[in-house]
Amino acid sequence: MTTDIEDADEFSVGNPTAIIANALNTNKHYRLSIGFKPEFKLSPVLTLSSQLDYAIDKFKETYYSPMVGVVNRELPGIGISENVFKSQIMRNISLFDDTQLRYSKQIKEVHEIKAIAGFRYISNYYEMDYGEGHNSGSDQKRNLDDQVIRSTNGANNRVKSISDYLMVDYSFDNRYLLSVAVSADASSRFGSDTKGGFQLFNRSWAVFPSVNAAWLISSETFMADMKAINWLKLRVGYGLSGNDDIEPYAWSAYFESTRYMDRANGLVLANIGNTEIQWETTAKASLGVDAILFSNRLSVTADLYNNKTKDLLFMKSLPEVLGNGNYWGNGGEMSNKGFEFSANLKLVNLAGFKWEVGGSVGHYANKIESLPDNSDYITTLYGADILTSVGNSAGVFYGYKTLGVFTGEESAEAANLSLIDEEGVTQQFKAGDMHFVDLNNDGIINKNDRQVIGNPNPDFFGSFSNKIDVGNFTLDILFTYSYGNEIYNALRANLESGSMPVNQTTTMLNRWFYEGQETIQPKVTYMDPMGNSRFSDRWIEDGSYLRFKTLSLGYNIPLKNSFVEGLKIYVSANNLFTLTNYLGRDPEVSVKNEVLYQGIDAGLLPLTRSYFIGIKMNL
Repeated sequence: MTTDIEDADEFSVGNPTAIIANALNTNKHYRLSIGFKPEFKLSPVLTLSSQLDYAIDKFKETYYSPMVGVVNRELPGIGISENVFKSQIMRNISLFDDTQLRYSKQIKEVHEIKAIAGFRYISNYYEMDYGEGHNSGSDQKRNLDDQVIRSTNGANNRVKSISDYLMVDYSFDNRYLLSVAVSADASSRFGSDTKGGFQLFNRSWAVFPSVNAAWLISSETFMADMKAINWLKLRVGYGLSGNDDIEPYAWSAYFESTRYMDRANGLVLANIGNTEIQWETTAKASLGVDAILFSNRLSVTADLYNNKTKDLLFMKSLPEVLGNGNYWGNGGEMSNKGFEFSANLKLVNLAGFKWEVGGSVGHYANKIESLPDNSDYITTLYGADILTSVGNSAGVFYGYKTLGVFTGEESAEAANLSLIDEEGVTQQFKAGDMHFVDLNNDGIINKNDRQVIGNPNPDFFGSFSNKIDVGNFTLDILFTYSYGNEIYNALRANLESGSMPVNQTTTMLNRWFYEGQETIQPKVTYMDPMGNSRFSDRWIEDGSYLRFKTLSLGYNIPLKNSFVEGLKIYVSANNLFTLTNYLGRDPEVSVKNEVLYQGIDAGLLPLTRSYFIGIKMNL
């Protein structure tokens, strides 16, 4: 008998009790935010205002993995790590200012002009300091200075943008409406040699104009006899907008410090500059109709849009003759077309009882129209390959299609499929392995057999609602839905891979065991030499859902005096239930807002059921 705690089991899995007793993992967050907006009335038609916001965020994280209870780790090119200490401090300082001069004037009760001239300044400073050390010799020494092997890293980025803008709204007789806007924008992410726009203060400025017009048809005299149409408005618009969402200093070539063999510091080229990199520009054309019909019982809104984005921002590779490396550049076009439709109907409109129902539906279809040199681009995220290619939607999943699991040796031999392992040896797929589709019919399963296996973009999406008023009580019900979108369940891909001695789901109980067994779960082999768990349609699921989003019950207290004009008490519940075939925790998922990250479930916290009790007071 011994009371000593073993560091690991026969599978090299660490001892959780020892880790909990000796490990360290702390996280502290500090935030300060200040904002104000002074406003000055310069004349009856002129108003000057300035909104200023300042915020500072500071994060401090500390991590320590002990010697006791943890298997030694190998540091490639350095040696063995017995314990590790990590520390990181991040600081973000943001400054925002939007100064506006507003003009408003009505002429002869027919013409109305509103204009805004403004200046917007945004500054964002991000600093990060990171230190990592190994082999202090004792679990009592948990500081970076105590470590024998040390490395540091960091970032110091400041991004600035300026926008000068002018917006003018004109209305004639409340029938014909015209809105014109133009902005001149500059960003520190771009250099001084961009194409288009103009040069000022050694920076490139882009110009983004827009125009929108509307016709209130119901105000025309010829509509007077159309009793079914109470209000009808036609809208049309066109405009340009820009995107600068790339790395800071992407336009500039710069070096960064590196540590060589823990002996000396040196400089290496960290970024290859491109002073011609410019704004990714989107042209947006829209057509819309708003209508109120049948004595204000039915309201309808319909919109069509057609957007085209050019000069896409992405990483380009240098030619081989110039050496390895990537740099930011522009190229290619993408289109996005779609529609949105919503309606609201007053089923019952009595003094003591009102009932309204509403619904909306939307659809969009994006497509990559062109790419530089007509080359395809594959981005690997969370184990998935995301394809960007001409003719396909943005963000489609690119992997292997499967035909099930080989139930026995006879079916495996009939397929006659193999792979070539890392040592160049041909390995035959056998009973219990996945049956992958051999796209090019060469008998070898490799990257040439990948194809589009899923699309995160839905066929359509929307919501429907009910609102019921009975006396002073109000009941609101909201459902949201999405149909036709597909999700890469990265969490399930980890928990059902069967390749490592780590926690797995109960689905693994149905894995292939014996000749003739019919199952969708392949056999388990340590390290998965046949790649049964590779990125394939096994991990792509239907993400369609119907969600009971909100249920709210309120009571309007009949109270009015010189201080309080209205008082409402309400209770509400959110995310009550979701109907879906998706096996993950939440079908309404995306690891980031960026295009290529859509439809990826990496195990983030799902939307949870929540309840609220509140009071709303109008003073």
